[in-house]
Formats: sequence, C-alpha cells, structure tokens
Amino acid sequence: MDNMFSNLKEKMNGTILKDVEFSEKSKDKVRKAIRSSKSRKKYIIHPKLNYILSLSVSCILILGLGYFSLSKLDDVGDKQIAENSERSLTTKSENNEKAPNNLNEGIYTPPEKKEYYDDMTKEEILTKMLNTPDYFQTVVGKFEQRNIYNDGTGTDEYVDYEISIENEIGGHVSFVNKSLEGETVQENISVYNDRQQWDIDLITNSYLERNYNQKEFQPVSIEEVLPLDSNQLYDKLLDIYDWQEPPVWVAGVSLFPFYKTVQYLEDVEQWDIEKQNEELLGHNTVVLYGSVGDKVDRMKNVDTFRFWVDKDTGILAKYEEYDSNGNITGYLYPEKLEVNASINLDEFSPNLDGLSKEEQPETIDEDSGEEDIEILEHADYYKDEVNEVLQTLRQNIDFLYEFTGQDFDLYATSFERYKDFNHAYLTYSYKKDPNEDGSGTRLLYVRSYHKDSVTRSWGEFDTNKGERLDTFTTNDIDWKMYELDRPKGAHFVGSSNDYKYEVVSQDISAEETKTLLESFKKSVID
Repeated sequence: MDNMFSNLKEKMNGTILKDVEFSEKSKDKVRKAIRSSKSRKKYIIHPKLNYILSLSVSCILILGLGYFSLSKLDDVGDKQIAENSERSLTTKSENNEKAPNNLNEGIYTPPEKKEYYDDMTKEEILTKMLNTPDYFQTVVGKFEQRNIYNDGTGTDEYVDYEISIENEIGGHVSFVNKSLEGETVQENISVYNDRQQWDIDLITNSYLERNYNQKEFQPVSIEEVLPLDSNQLYDKLLDIYDWQEPPVWVAGVSLFPFYKTVQYLEDVEQWDIEKQNEELLGHNTVVLYGSVGDKVDRMKNVDTFRFWVDKDTGILAKYEEYDSNGNITGYLYPEKLEVNASINLDEFSPNLDGLSKEEQPETIDEDSGEEDIEILEHADYYKDEVNEVLQTLRQNIDFLYEFTGQDFDLYATSFERYKDFNHAYLTYSYKKDPNEDGSGTRLLYVRSYHKDSVTRSWGEFDTNKGERLDTFTTNDIDWKMYELDRPKGAHFVGSSNDYKYEVVSQDISAEETKTLLESFKKSVID
C-alpha cells in the first residue's frame, strides 16, 4: 500500500493533472468559497455529524482519485513496457541480421570489412602491401593476368579463387595458363583445408595429396624487407617472413604481393601516389605510378607501371605494366574481388572421382642442413653479369664442368656454398633462335657439388625420376639416365671421384641429351 502512494503527487502531476492549469482566478474562487463556508451561522446537520460526513466524503474522494490515478499510471506503464518490449525485439532482430553468421550450415561469414577513405602515405601503403594477411580473413575473386616477355612470347593466366586464412582455414583455386595464341598449357585446381592439400592436374586427370598446416602470419617491417639484394630476393623473403604462402597459385600475386612490392616499390623516389581514392569493383583503391628498378624481371619488357592497391587490405587489386613507348606489356585485370565474403566450407574438400593419384615426392627433412646453404653470387639474362659469376666459379671450383660449343648459350650462373663445400649451378639455352630473347624453351640445367655436401632441394632438380634408362661413361663421369614424367626431358646423375653432377633437360629428348654430354667437359681457367 505504501508503494502505491509513494511519489503520488509527482505521478499525478506527470499524468492526469499534467494539463490542468491552476490560475490566479481559480485560486480566487477557492478563497471565496472558504470565506463563504466560514460565514454560515446555521448547520443543516449536527456539527459532529457534519464533520464525520465531510471527513468520509473527503476519504472517498481521495480514494477514488487515487484509484483513478493509479489506473492511469498502470495503463501508461503497460504501454511503456509494451513499447520497450517491441523496441527490444526490433533491435534484436536488426542485430541478428547484422551480426556475422560465423558458421551456419557449412557457410562461414567473417565480420564485414569497411572501406578506408583517409589519405595514405607511402610508408602506410608499403606496410599494408607487405602484410596483407593481417587485414582480411576471407576473399573471393577472379582475374586475368597477362605477361609479355622481351622475345615476344607470353602467357595469359585465368584465376578463380575463394580462400579463408583465419578461423576457418582453406581454399579452392582454379588456374588456367594459355599461350598468347590461345593454346592451353596448364589447367590446375588447388584445394586445401587445415589438414590436407590436393593439387589437381586437369590435363593429366591426376592429383597429388599432401599434408597442410598453415602457420600463423607474423607481420614484418619495411626495414626488414626493402634492402634485399635482387639476386637473393626470393629466398630471403621466405626467410624473413617464416610463413609459407597458402597454395593459391597465381592468386598470390594479388593477395600476397610481397615479392612484387619489393621489386617495384623498393625505391620510393621512383614512384608516386597518382590518386588517393579511386573506386574499383566496389573497393576504394590508391593508385600508384612509377618507373621500374633493377629488381624487376629482366625478361619482361617493362619500363613503367601503375598499381591499384586496396586501401583496406593492401591487396594488389589491379596493375598495368608499360614499355618505353607506353604500350601495355603486362596486366592484372580483376573481374571480382570480395573481401571478408561468405565462404562455403564444402568447397575445401575436392571431388576426386575419375582422377588418378600420383605418388608424393620425397619431403624435405627440416634438419637436412639446407639452412646452412648460402648463395654467394647469382646472375641471369645479362651476359656480362653471367660471365662474371662464371669466372668466379672457375676460380673457386676445380671440379667444374661446362657444356662447350656454339649450340649452347649460358643463360644463368649461381655460386653457392654449404659449410666448406662449394656448389655450381649453370643453365644453358640449347639451339636458341638468334632473334629469340630470354632463355628459350630448350634448356639444360646443371649443378656440380661434393658427394658429402648438402644441396638445395628446389627447382628443376627435384624431379620424380622414373625408370633408369641407361648407364654410361663420358669424359670421366659415370652417368645414370632416368626418364621423366614429361614428353621431352631426362634426368642424368653422374659421379667422378668425390664429386657429383646432375643434368636435367627440358624439351630435349633423353637420347639427344645423352649425345650432348659428350660436350660436357672440365672447365679451363682463362
């Protein structure tokens, strides 16, 4: 009962009495009524009875007024509760619609990514481009990439992907590589999740299966990356990041543009911010334009470039490369780019029906000692630089062998060392057209090293050697010849005293390569 009448005056003033105005005129009427009441000399009823009756009537009026007021207050309260309840339900409904559906019936949806419109400095742009995995969780995209080389050859690459690098790990990437004439050279699908990886070759209808475990990305600083020497760029980047890019094929050029950032943007004086905000496929990008430095692939005909960089993530959404005449000689044109889009987790497991499984290549032992291999010198493409490294090899490796004759054109040289053991790597173009630039397609890869040394497990020497085809001896080297799983090519492994030699041929038959080994002779120091 006490609660019923507490703050009654305030409740009445705020509800049923809130529109009542008690003016001076009203007050005057009350005063007259009081004076009139006092001036009466006779009572119709006995004074005590009159007093009791007046008190009773007053109580009834008060109780009635209280009941009426409380009813009004209850109605107001019920209405307010109903409105609050309705508002609460509406808010919950709106929040449910906006809240991320983190995992619902195989669909993973990360939080929505907001566009960034503030001006960016060169340092901010470089930092984001070198650390893109820190700025998105999922991405769905599609693009076409073209590369044209100095000799006029080139490729068109078509990439369609959806990947998730955080919380739900996995991806589905299709890749088609065609010549400029339209002939399909490669057609692959890469599928992976947080446990397995499948590399599917749609030309041979086969696949490789291996374990996969994505490391957590650790951000890097500009100072760690940009001073890298161009000859050691790729290997040093892997060492610095300590993070293996997910198996997304060429999609990594756009999504994880670390290598291209170092190649094109290392010298901040050679490029400028052309436009701070430009819309591209619903994204806000910053546009960069500049001249290339000496870290750019020398086989490509590139003089200047233009990048469109997503300001939220650092993703290289689009680029164009130009020759000295301003003609486009390379590009990446996106058709779709959706950051933090919903991902169908069912796509992270492949359909392998009708495909044959290939044997898994031997895995590399982490304790093999490869981390102790050092690249001392390397050169390719430019003859004077290649020959300088060759002279260094001749002076430091007394067991060096080389191909001799006018049909062999030395394209690349590399000098490496494992502890006290020296290694030599040579790449030859064979019967290259005089008008053809670059390495050509018919190649011989050579490496020489001590039998007790550790060599790098990469590139053309990590082959799936098939049946042994032959054994023979040429120029004091005992050779074993193995077939390769490609139409033209073979892997030769030779030994002489304490040294080993390997020769891998590309687009040269096994029998023809065998005859070429007659021209593989011990080096002569000039």
